[in-house]
Amino acid sequence: MSRTYLYLFLFFLLKQFLFSQINQEKCDALRNFGKFYENRESSGIQSSKLFLSYQHQIGAIDGEDSNQKNFKDDFEEVRRFWMGLSGTFGTYWKYKAVSQLSNDRHNYPVSSAGAYRQWGHETFRAANITFDAGKFWNVEKFDSMEIGYGRRTGRMADEWQRSSTMINCLERSSFSNKLWLYDKEKGNPLAAWIKWKSGNNTFDTAIFSGTYRDYIGGWNDSKVYYASWLGDFAETSSYELHQYWLSYYKQDGSISEDRLAGGNDWALAFVNRIGTAPWALHSTLAWGNNGDQTSSIREGDFRGIVLMPMYWLKKDKFKLVGRYQYQKSSQAEGIKLNSRYIPLADTRNSSIDLNSGRGDKHQAIYLGLNYYACGENLKLISGIQYDDLSSSGTDQFNGWTIGSSFRIWF
Repeated sequence: MSRTYLYLFLFFLLKQFLFSQINQEKCDALRNFGKFYENRESSGIQSSKLFLSYQHQIGAIDGEDSNQKNFKDDFEEVRRFWMGLSGTFGTYWKYKAVSQLSNDRHNYPVSSAGAYRQWGHETFRAANITFDAGKFWNVEKFDSMEIGYGRRTGRMADEWQRSSTMINCLERSSFSNKLWLYDKEKGNPLAAWIKWKSGNNTFDTAIFSGTYRDYIGGWNDSKVYYASWLGDFAETSSYELHQYWLSYYKQDGSISEDRLAGGNDWALAFVNRIGTAPWALHSTLAWGNNGDQTSSIREGDFRGIVLMPMYWLKKDKFKLVGRYQYQKSSQAEGIKLNSRYIPLADTRNSSIDLNSGRGDKHQAIYLGLNYYACGENLKLISGIQYDDLSSSGTDQFNGWTIGSSFRIWF
């Protein structure tokens, strides 16, 4: 793991050099850097903003496979490089398009057909337009109402309520990724939706398409029916943060069609967020069914919980983040390690056997420290995680993953 330690040292030097030069004026300039046009009197385009997100990440694994064989591996990658455009037009309309401009496969085996680090448009992470129906129709019963069409996120777990630029841990938990409505290219699918807010209640209803196509997509495959309710009770609570979020989806499609969330038939999630500075606790409790799969041992029900306590060691600068995750399935391979590096280590080393990261019980504990130079816009996220995956009572993987990521966006 000597190369990993070198990377960590270089990351530390980068942080010391770049972050020490930052002041409030430079932070404000970074946050507003993408804003390049605004004309509220125009009947056409009224505002436009450039979006850019760059994340560079390193990681290392020290673990044991299903045959009790010890192994180590390390990685370095361009985790994300996204660019996009958002804005408003015609008084009541908004638009947003975000392109993934990197496909970093250089960590994969040389024999792989995709072993490269490629730059250029790969797919759209978002591409949608929304209509401010509440403002247009002046709906008195609602504080706001939005009608939208295009590619968007199908959120379920707490960690998916925050975008990749705002997440608190180095990577989202495996269980939250299992609930996510991803398409077959691990992106956000096409949807049509209505979202409205009344008082402290926000409702979101949508139909998602399983069909994958770049740009917008189509409606030729499975359909997912989604609904969520978010209640914000901070104003009447003793906590500064006090929210409940309930979300559900049901998928209608056959195994021969493009499907979302790996083919999950349905999922129900309950999220709670409470906190008073300097601490907060986010939790996710969820159940679901894997739907029809190519193997019966990957079907059946699943359930899980994620607890994420957080504490500001120094306000707006250093945040300590913990996370405990537990997920269980009724079948021997009903859950999977949706982690960043463990399945990749299995691919790179033919002498180890991790059962493709599949099992029926998975526990993980994470501890991280985040440094914020300009709030969420410029930060360094570092963490260490222990995973224990088993199937039918037999360990498939247990071990440690450590990593760090430099993240900047505007």
